[in-house]
Amino acid sequence: MGGNLQRFTHLNNGQYSVRALQGPHKGLVLGYAPAIELTDANLIVREKTRLKAVEQGVRNVHAWSEGIFESCCDHPPASVTTKQLRVTYFPFIKSHFFLRSRPDQTITRIDHAWAYQADIWLSAPPAPQKPIGD
Repeated sequence: MGGNLQRFTHLNNGQYSVRALQGPHKGLVLGYAPAIELTDANLIVREKTRLKAVEQGVRNVHAWSEGIFESCCDHPPASVTTKQLRVTYFPFIKSHFFLRSRPDQTITRIDHAWAYQADIWLSAPPAPQKPIGD
């Protein structure tokens, strides 16, 4: 069931929410899963809402990925998790997604990955990307 989706962490159940961005179910949450495989995804942060979360110390949905939904399951394949190529987001520390092993490396786009636990697990090293604002 490939299709354009928006993926974000549900603040109450801890799973990933999948919302349709097109088609007859556009705007609706289609389901929840512990792990979601996605391709051709953009990583988006709404800065104004992030600053509000930082100022108030309260979590809110202000960062997500938009891409093609490939599949979902309880956990990604071991071939992905053993690589330890993890992209994460800490709104109180940085204003963008970044590679855990290289916090100075901004990540805004991914080709293929799994959203799992608190991170996005990449299948391959990310392509060079321009820093935000360039």
